[in-house]
Amino acid sequence: MKSSPMGVVPAAARAREPGRSRVWAFLPPALRERLASHCAAAATAESAVVTAALHQYFENAGDKELVLRRLDRLDQAVGHTLRALDLQCEAFAVFMKIWFAHTPSVGADGRRAALALSENRYRQFVEYVAARMASGARLARDLPRERPAGEDRQHPAAAGQTADAAPQPGTGAPGADEGHGPG
Repeated sequence: MKSSPMGVVPAAARAREPGRSRVWAFLPPALRERLASHCAAAATAESAVVTAALHQYFENAGDKELVLRRLDRLDQAVGHTLRALDLQCEAFAVFMKIWFAHTPSVGADGRRAALALSENRYRQFVEYVAARMASGARLARDLPRERPAGEDRQHPAAAGQTADAAPQPGTGAPGADEGHGPG
């Protein structure tokens, strides 16, 4: 390919180069001016700048997808954490309501026995929670998952579960046989 005396290849000759094709793009006037001023200042051909920009755009497209997938996983993890926190707050509120409703006032003469009994019950409770945590059992897994509005809820038998899958008395949970909390 012949070049002019100043070393610039004429546009007609560049268009005939093998392996290259012409692309016509319409740019906003402000972007066109920025491209022209950058190329003039850097002594670079506009096609070289556009080619480099397109290479960079396509190479980074995979990174963008990767970042979006990671953000989606983080969003799901935050959702699970918020659900667990809501569950914990609600369980604590229900516990406190039941505790206040069923705990009688203790007179001065029975305080020592009540404190000893409460320490014993608390120790049993902590041991039970530690055993559940060690086994991998979690309250959040025992509860039904939230379903989108309008989705039919199935009876456990219709979902393939049997009545044997329900927790039975005598499973080792403190107070499970008596029908009330630990103790």
